[in-house]
Amino acid sequence: MKKPTGVSRRILQTIKHIQENDLEGALVNLFPALDQTAKRRRSKDGVGKRIKAFLEEEEKLISIIATGNCLSDIKCNDISITDALYKFGRTSIAHEGELDPRLEFNSNGSILIGKNKWNLPSGYIVGMCVAVITAPENANESIETPLSIDVYEKRFSVSELWGNPQEIQNHIAEHFKNAELFS
Repeated sequence: MKKPTGVSRRILQTIKHIQENDLEGALVNLFPALDQTAKRRRSKDGVGKRIKAFLEEEEKLISIIATGNCLSDIKCNDISITDALYKFGRTSIAHEGELDPRLEFNSNGSILIGKNKWNLPSGYIVGMCVAVITAPENANESIETPLSIDVYEKRFSVSELWGNPQEIQNHIAEHFKNAELFS
């Protein structure tokens, strides 16, 4: 039986903030859900190590949802996209209560990376949200609100995605004609 926790509630709030184009509000709610999911996956690791590991493990899914392209291991000045999301996003929000000015999100889908500025598509927030939802560790989570996400012309019910990465990953792998994409 599904027994929703704060992860489900935070994800629902994240989605509401995304719908209102309040991206910082979305991140304020998303990062605690991501933290808890990473803790479920790696309970013995410290907070930074487990969150970075989660983002790295889910980077392909996150980037595909965010951009439509599979991006991984992209670095600028030895900082990867997942490092920037952690350092300038999660850490700043957790400790300062706001997004670090070095990290911005845009609605036009472009990626601009420089020494002191990371400007990513707002789809990265959606991608991280999907990674949390589909994480097997969250199989007992749910939300009552009927929501869906469209990926490559296929609609997925959020209630069916909780803890179930296979369906969306298989669809994406088929789109890329790469059965090994998420291996």
